[in-house]
Amino acid sequence: MTLGRQLLSGTAIIFIALLLGIEAIYVSTARKSLEEQLDAHANETATSLALSIGSRTNAMDESVLNIMVNPIFDRGHFELVEVLDPRGAPVFSRRLERTEVDVPEWFVSVVTIEGPRGEALISSGWRQLGKVIVRVHPGYAYKQLYDTALATLAWLLMLFAVALMALRVYLEDILKPLKRIEETAIAISNRNFTTMEMKPRTRELQRVAEAINLLSSKIRAVILEESSRTERLRREAYEDTMTGQLNRRGLDQAVESAIAEDEVHSGTLALFALGGLEEINKAFGLSKGNEVLKQLAGRLAVPPAGESARCMVGRWQGPTLAVFFPNMAPDKARAWAGELCRTFAAELHAAGLPEGVTVSAGLASFSGGTATLAELGKRAESALAQASTKGTGEVAAEDSGAAPRMDARQEVEEAIAAGRVSLLYQKVMAVIDPANAIQVEFMSRLMDRNGQPVAAAVFIPVAAQYGLLPALDRKVVEVAIAAVAKNPSLPAIVSLNVSLQSVSDAGFREALRKLLKANAAVARRLVFEMTGASASRSKDLCRAFAAELRPLGSRFALDNFEVDRDSIGVVHELMPAYIKLAPVFTREIGEREDVRFILEAMLRMVRPLEIPVIAQGVEDASLVPALRELGVLGFQGYAAGRPEPL
Repeated sequence: MTLGRQLLSGTAIIFIALLLGIEAIYVSTARKSLEEQLDAHANETATSLALSIGSRTNAMDESVLNIMVNPIFDRGHFELVEVLDPRGAPVFSRRLERTEVDVPEWFVSVVTIEGPRGEALISSGWRQLGKVIVRVHPGYAYKQLYDTALATLAWLLMLFAVALMALRVYLEDILKPLKRIEETAIAISNRNFTTMEMKPRTRELQRVAEAINLLSSKIRAVILEESSRTERLRREAYEDTMTGQLNRRGLDQAVESAIAEDEVHSGTLALFALGGLEEINKAFGLSKGNEVLKQLAGRLAVPPAGESARCMVGRWQGPTLAVFFPNMAPDKARAWAGELCRTFAAELHAAGLPEGVTVSAGLASFSGGTATLAELGKRAESALAQASTKGTGEVAAEDSGAAPRMDARQEVEEAIAAGRVSLLYQKVMAVIDPANAIQVEFMSRLMDRNGQPVAAAVFIPVAAQYGLLPALDRKVVEVAIAAVAKNPSLPAIVSLNVSLQSVSDAGFREALRKLLKANAAVARRLVFEMTGASASRSKDLCRAFAAELRPLGSRFALDNFEVDRDSIGVVHELMPAYIKLAPVFTREIGEREDVRFILEAMLRMVRPLEIPVIAQGVEDASLVPALRELGVLGFQGYAAGRPEPL
């Protein structure tokens, strides 16, 4: 119960007790007053009747008494009118039996009113003739007292209701800052370090609000400082200062991670060389040559019209620039590169640069199957050499000979429909205790028609190319839920990878919600991972997906996380359960000091957010002590164990 309701309830109880006390006092006072009035009325009636009887000559005659007593008695206010002779013997008597009154029995039993008795002597001159006794009937008194009590209670209840409503409004106004303080405290506990804009009027709440704001501001300042430091170190390590794009090291890391993504089933690496750069440097100076290279890099960063896929631009070596397009058809990439070479060279000539300045491009593409950056780079360099030898701004391309078979889509569809999906699992070990598994990650594997396993590197690109990932991920989730239910010995946390293509599919998300609702106990153990690059491209979608998982008991995490210009902001917005570093980043931790500095800064940034970090791709156990020293929670890779069938 909230503090406001407790105060309102407590005040209401006190008010009710006070009202009951007032009502009881009023009824008691009214009863006493009525009894005094009835006593006076009884004595006055007895005296008046005694005087009237004594004035008659034959006063004690029964017929005379009947004539004189009946009019008074018939009014109904008296219970007894009796005339006694001097010896006390009854001469005449009228008695009204007790009758029901229009008052509840409980009221009569609680409030007792005795009928007062009045007496007067009957005398004629000096001679005493007898005595008159009058007893008042209490029925009318009960009725009057009951009606008065009801009216008083109604007024008191009305006043109570008005006072209660006024008190509620008053408490809501006073406690409004307290509600905002509660919301801010909950937000801070959920790692959202906001501050209160409202300033309470009461001194105590002011101090509490100031303390919360100060705490939140300090933590937020630490996070922002570490975020800025991480970003600065990242730029120094992975960006080219002249072009503002990635350097060779950053480009290698970005392309390798992109090729490893589930959604990337094809791609093109294009190398661009600026011919005649020496002439520009001699004629206009080195600054002009650098400016031209920067302009070319900026043009390469703009994707072709109608192409939604992100492009990765960087400096390959010297004056050679590179751009990688995931999932772009080779023909479209070649047409785009040719158009860019022609238009950019024409712009340079129009700006007064020598006619000998040209732009050449060499392209290497892959589609289906696996590809490596080293292999793509060699083919792209060979194609660039062919184009550059002509010296006229040509484009040359070398396509991969590994094209997907025509029946690959059908085989994947059949395997999914037939349920030929099996799971492998790999443990995630704690760095402080390498023998302790803190979680496992499930990996999917298809079986062909002959029952032989098909590697993910073979069927994932096909499924991504033909939009089959939602169906595949749904089947994997079904198999995983059944496996977790059957294997209680598994660690408490079980992770699954889901693709951006699946999360973008409304049917997959609806089916996932139904599965998690139907298996609530298992759902609380599941964590759904998405790559950091996918989350960077679709922040709103991933935020909505994480919000859908939360009430179902499951969580959201970032996998294959790279420290790039977008990923740091993603962490603050999505607040994942944990972060798994990309293997290409993990490999450099033990080799390069600047990478360690970047990781240390990132760990300081996520520590106040209570987001643990796990290193992926740890193949050598000698790296574990370094990870422990840095503050990494766990590690995954061959050093923790190879993937095994479930």
